[in-house]
Amino acid sequence: MSKIIGIDLGTTFSAIAQLDDLGNPEVLASTDTNKKITASIVYLKDKNVIVGDKAIDALAATPKNVVTETKRQMENDVVFSPQKGDWIDKEGAEEGAQLVMAAKDMVDRVTGWMEDTAEMQTESMLELGDSIRDELGSEMSEQFIQTVKPALENLYTVFEQTREALTSGVAIITGEGGPEVMPGGEEVPTDDTGMEPIDAEPDIEGEPGAEEPVADEFGASEPATGGEEVADREKRESVQRSRRLGSILSSEATSKKKS
Repeated sequence: MSKIIGIDLGTTFSAIAQLDDLGNPEVLASTDTNKKITASIVYLKDKNVIVGDKAIDALAATPKNVVTETKRQMENDVVFSPQKGDWIDKEGAEEGAQLVMAAKDMVDRVTGWMEDTAEMQTESMLELGDSIRDELGSEMSEQFIQTVKPALENLYTVFEQTREALTSGVAIITGEGGPEVMPGGEEVPTDDTGMEPIDAEPDIEGEPGAEEPVADEFGASEPATGGEEVADREKRESVQRSRRLGSILSSEATSKKKS
């Protein structure tokens, strides 16, 4: 005997019930939490669908993949878009699906070229090499294979790299190729393309990295005593300028990261 199932789709929580063998309604409990109500939230992960508390846990890290307000949107002619993380008109969704299909078609075409190239490597080239050996001799056949084989290998590599790039492009269109997100909700930092702070040069005297007091740029210079050469003084001033520049660049890089 088939079961009769009823679903109460609420704005915040939902429940599923069935009629038992005696015809009495029985609310089903979740197999994960043993709760008889489930949060009306859906988490779209790749091709899988997760509902309830686990979907709530994903809300902070990947909000674009979490569907909320489903009941309120049922009266509207909309669908949920993981790319935008929001409800959009069905007409716009259909246009987006066509773009995805067009991009996937490019991937399929390159895949076909890869299969053709692989067939030439494993079959056509060898068969043609045998025919050349029979008709023109072994030396001519060997020269042909040595010339054609690396060309086909390079061609296959180019197609492989092209397919990887096209696949990444499809992921961008479908919303699966965004920046990686850490559990705390922050994006995983990428390599800083800005200038790196200049490392301070070691002191002429004392431990490496020790800071020297910066000379007063507006103060009077000390009288020469004969023990200090001009070249040494210029070198120390150059070191001090490098340290100040490194400190400024380091402060700017830190400010950019915080902003």
